[in-house]
Amino acid sequence: MVLDPLPADPFGNYQARVKRVLEANLVAVPGFPRVQQIQWNLPFRLPARNCSLKPAAPSTGILLVHGLSDSPFVFRDLGAYLSAHCVEVRTLLLQGHGTRPGDLVGADADVWRAQVASQFRALARSVDRAFIGGFSLGGGLATEYALSGQAPVPAGLVSFAPAWELNGLSKVLWLAPVVGLFSDFVAREPERNPVKYESVPFNAGAQTADVLSGAQAAIEGQERIDLPLFLVASEADSVINLGYLTRQFRSRFVAPANRMLVFRDLREPWPEGDGDARIRSFNSYLPKLNIREFSHQSLAIAPSNPLYGPGAPLQRCLEPNGLSVADCQALPDGALWYGAWHEGALEVPTSRLTWNPWFPDMAKALVGFLGAGYTATHESH
Repeated sequence: MVLDPLPADPFGNYQARVKRVLEANLVAVPGFPRVQQIQWNLPFRLPARNCSLKPAAPSTGILLVHGLSDSPFVFRDLGAYLSAHCVEVRTLLLQGHGTRPGDLVGADADVWRAQVASQFRALARSVDRAFIGGFSLGGGLATEYALSGQAPVPAGLVSFAPAWELNGLSKVLWLAPVVGLFSDFVAREPERNPVKYESVPFNAGAQTADVLSGAQAAIEGQERIDLPLFLVASEADSVINLGYLTRQFRSRFVAPANRMLVFRDLREPWPEGDGDARIRSFNSYLPKLNIREFSHQSLAIAPSNPLYGPGAPLQRCLEPNGLSVADCQALPDGALWYGAWHEGALEVPTSRLTWNPWFPDMAKALVGFLGAGYTATHESH
């Protein structure tokens, strides 16, 4: 199943075309209505609201690109916040996503790149200041485009745990093209999440490695990068190499207005971030919430999220560490802690943290970075 990159405009036509693909191909997971799952996986466009009445105020928009095995749903909360603060928001659905894990077997990084470029060009035609951003794989794709030199040039880059350098998947990525000749999947897992695959095909790793290589080349090919950057990361991220992100931010992305937000255990020193006023740390050790650290997946998710927020269907025991799902679900609420993914059990029972308690602070900082013409007097309640 291929979602071709064109046409991206008008957005309503693009969205309707994707919806037909999902209606024909989405394999529903148990426990959620299929119609709802289709809506959750659809790309969306949100208009800029609560804008200044100044006639000369430039309009602002952002294209947000989801991560590997994920869907536009990951930006549902951030999109709503930005829209309410005078930023037009667009998302897309990358080829191979939103239907069933097997569709990633035929995915191609060049198709992903073409989709991103097409959607960004469409956004740039509709606003004065067009930003590009993404999460994980989407952050790598956004970085590649932003630093490629192709027109239109983004007004800035927003990256949530971008795929610039990986930790946990590095061995899989370099083996993927070879092993993929003999087997389609790194691992087959029961599919419990209606907006993100649990199973990962080898080809998905190979295509992600292609994007990572391109993003690294684009970054390391320039001594100084003047493009404005807003970067978000977790110290405990099992996927992304925080050290690499921090070094590139400090040495290459040197603009004073750049911002890096890091969620980490403030009880511990972090010399890599010392001495740079552009880097802001938030405490990731929150024992009152049974949170020991922040996960890769939690960064862009608000507490009010209907699937991932506290008390929501996927918040508890989605990916427990060293526990079966059944054993995890049998634990009393106070016994289960939340954090990043680990290969085995920890000193306390833990499951993947699915939401970000600091979401309002992070979103507010992003609005400041984007510099949209928001006015509080027009905010709806």
